[in-house]
Amino acid sequence: MKTFIYLFILFGFTTCKSVHTEVSNHPFAINGASYNYWTGGRPGVSGIKVILNYTSDQKVTFDKIYFQKKEGSLEITKTKGVTLLIGNISTSKLTGPDLILDIDPKEEMNNSVPSIKIPFELRENEAVITYTYKGISSHYKVIGITQTASEFYP
Repeated sequence: MKTFIYLFILFGFTTCKSVHTEVSNHPFAINGASYNYWTGGRPGVSGIKVILNYTSDQKVTFDKIYFQKKEGSLEITKTKGVTLLIGNISTSKLTGPDLILDIDPKEEMNNSVPSIKIPFELRENEAVITYTYKGISSHYKVIGITQTASEFYP
């Protein structure tokens, strides 16, 4: 019986290690990364723009970016022969679900509690981008993103 238990534990540990694999080669390369805060012309309109300079000879679909405990969308642009991946993260106070505001606190009980939970632990200058390549979803961690000057729009 003890032999069976030892074999079961040994088999359990060896299979757990084989299940946890991480992709080390990605179909693209990040050559530089920066971010800046921007503020719009109306009060409460603001966001973060993350700019990633990347190269790839494969067809990759980029999904989301996670940066500074927020989630945003990604888009690809080409300027002056350089391919950029732009992450747009809204920090606006004007967007969001309609809230019930009333003198009676009981009326506000139906408001949902806002919760932003990202699936990664990141430092201030780190981001994770999710992408799809050949039908397989994966993620890529970008380290050392530098902050540039803020932009103010009229």
